Order: sequence, then structure tokens, then C-alpha cells
Amino acid sequence: MKTRTQISAWAALTLLIAISPASAQDKPLSLADCYRLAEQNQPDLATAEAQVHVAEAHLKERRSPYFPHLSFGASHNQQTYNYAATPGISPSTANSSFNGESWSNSPYYYTGLNFSQNIYDFGLTRGSVERGKAELAQAQDNRDRVRQQTLLNVRNGYFSVLAAQQLVQVRQTTVQDQSKHLEQINAFFQVGRVPKIDVTRQEVQLANAQLDLVQAQSDLTVAQAALATAIGLPVKNTFTLVDVLNEALALDPVDGYLTDARTLRPDLRALREAVKAAEGDIVSARSNFKPRLNFSSFADFQNLKFPLIWNVGFGESLLQPLLTGGFNRAFLNGTEQAKSAVESNLKSAQLQVDREVYTDYANTTVSQQQIGLATKADQEARENLAFAEGRYSAGVGNIIELTDAELLAATAGAQVVTARYNYQIAYGQLEVAAGKDPSD
Repeated sequence: MKTRTQISAWAALTLLIAISPASAQDKPLSLADCYRLAEQNQPDLATAEAQVHVAEAHLKERRSPYFPHLSFGASHNQQTYNYAATPGISPSTANSSFNGESWSNSPYYYTGLNFSQNIYDFGLTRGSVERGKAELAQAQDNRDRVRQQTLLNVRNGYFSVLAAQQLVQVRQTTVQDQSKHLEQINAFFQVGRVPKIDVTRQEVQLANAQLDLVQAQSDLTVAQAALATAIGLPVKNTFTLVDVLNEALALDPVDGYLTDARTLRPDLRALREAVKAAEGDIVSARSNFKPRLNFSSFADFQNLKFPLIWNVGFGESLLQPLLTGGFNRAFLNGTEQAKSAVESNLKSAQLQVDREVYTDYANTTVSQQQIGLATKADQEARENLAFAEGRYSAGVGNIIELTDAELLAATAGAQVVTARYNYQIAYGQLEVAAGKDPSD
């Protein structure tokens, strides 16, 4: 007899099973659902977001010289007070002050506040802050690019699963058709209408179709694993998806995609920010030729015994570099050359982006045309198969004609799925190449 605790445990287990992800998959996931799951689970996105926070912290560090600095200190020393002369002390003064050596000692107390404020450094801090702002913008652009690539991987994985599912259906239909043909040919052979070679040839066709089905089922398993990985979930997760493989969108003129790419691509924006960062380095490098002006003050209490004696003070300092052995000049030249290199990288990247957009646009256009051609070929192959089946049943066709028609129909059906898949992949690549978010 079960105890109340055991009954409660079974009830809890039943509840967990009821709300498990497997049961949640009763409702098919849309592409938007997969995007949301990836944003919640994909570690690459979390890493990119963390880099943005790191850049924000570094920018605050670079801005700190604009603000006052205040420090507090306190110390206690216990030491002997034996007199020892230092360079610059006359021998007579040293002799009169020296009283021998002793282990006698006394304490010394100190506590105080130190305040300092950078007044002007002729661009050193300003250049550093400009670099910090550019680095933050670069981190944000990198995060946006990682997000685009992550969502593109999810999109590709989504349509890979849909294509694999449709290919499994095509292969299953082919196996079913081949099995029916084998039964028909066996029946014809039993009554002496066809020779044994017709049966053997159809058995080979059926075996090949079954091999294709096994491979298609394996490809579906791999595609499911790839989608789970793209989303950021364990590889064994499987999903029921909304089938949108047959959907197709009209393409805009290629010039529009080129304009969008130059404006929206996060990697191009990041390179433009790299130019700004290099300009900030030049500002900082030029400040090395100019003076530094600083203000400082203190308030402290110190004495050999209590009560402590207070003192306050303040002052300004001006430091002007004169000779640095050519370091400052070489450093400035290095920052200027670094800026030229970044500008060249930006120009090269713009050319590469243009080529990428052109290539993806051409691939998408061709894939779109291939869908219509493959669909037409599939219809004709099915008509040809029906015609071959009729001829064979009537005894005017031969087994070669029938098996050729079967192979053509199976190939044409798979080509339709492949064409639709290629279009979806090419279209997603084009959208990301133009700097657009796949989830928009």
C-alpha cells in the first residue's frame, strides 16, 4: 500500500511530465519562436552583450580624469630615532646632532586627505574618451552583427529541418510507389506476363528507394541537431515546426540592397568607429607635445604623540615635455599610420560587401527561377510515370521504361524541395548581407 508521501511524489512526477518540453512541442514552433529561443539561450549573444558592458566600463575609466580625485590615508610607524647624517649636512652639524645609537623608539602617527583635479591636459583625456566612445560603438555593432549571424544560423537550421522533412516524405512516397509496382510486377510474373528480370529490376529499384529513405531520415536527425545547436539548446532537442518552406518573397532592385548594406551593416559601422578611435589616438598623441596643468591640495594630521598637529596646503603644477628622444614624434606618426590602415580596411570591406550583396542577389534570383522550373519538371515527371505505368500495365511498355520513369519522378520531387530550400537559404543570406535583421 502506497504511503501519502509516495502518492505526492508520483503526483509531482506526473506534473513534471505534463509540463515537460516534449509536451510543449505539441504546438509547432514558428520561425519567430525559434528566434526568441535563440535570444534567450544562445551563449554567443550573451558573450557579445558582455563585451558591450566591458566597453561601457572602459569608457567610464577614460572619463575619470575629468573628475576630482580624493584619497584618505592613515599610518602608524614605531621606529628608533638614531641620528644619521645625509649628503649636504656639514660635519660639524652632524657631530653635534649625533648622540649615539639606542634601541629607544617612538611612534609616529599620520592621517590626512589628498585632493587633486586635472585642470587641462591639451587633449590627452579628450582623445582617450573619443577612443572609448568608438570602442563602445564597435562593441555594440559587433553585438548586432553576432545577433544577425546567430539568427541567420537559426533561419538556415529551421529551413534545413523543413527541407529534410519534405525529403523524407518524398522518399516515403517513392518507397510506397515502388512497393506497389513490385506487387504488380510479381502478379504479372505469376501469370507469365513478364519475365523474372522485371521482378529483379524492380526489387533493385525498391532497395535503392529504401536506401534513399534511410539517408533522408538520417539527414533529418542531423538537421534537428543543427537547429538545436543554433538556438543554443542541447543537441538532442527536436522540434515540430510550422512549414513555411514553400513561401517566397519578391526581391527589391539590387541597388536598394547595396544602399542598405553600406548604411546598415554592423561590421562596416564598426570599421567607421575604428577610424574615430584612431582619430582619438592622434589627439592624445599630439597632447604629448603640450604641457600638463594640475591642481592638488591636502589636509593632514601628524605628530609623534597625541594630539596630532594639523596642516593644510594646496598648489598647482605645470609640466612641459622638452626632449623625449624622439618618442613623442614616433608615437604620433604611428597613430597617423594606424588611422590610414583602418581607412584602407574600411574601403576594402565596402568593396567586399558590395560583392557579397551582388553574389547573394544573383543566387537568390537563380534559386527563385529554379523553383518554377523544378515544379514544372516534377509535374511532367509524374505525368510521365503515370503514362509509363499505363503502358506497362497494358503490356506495351517494358520494365526499363517504367524504372526510368520512377527514377525521374523521384529525382524531380527531390529537386523541388532542394530548389525551395536553396531559395530560402539564399534569401536569408541576402538579407543579412544587406545588414537587415532576419527577425524583421
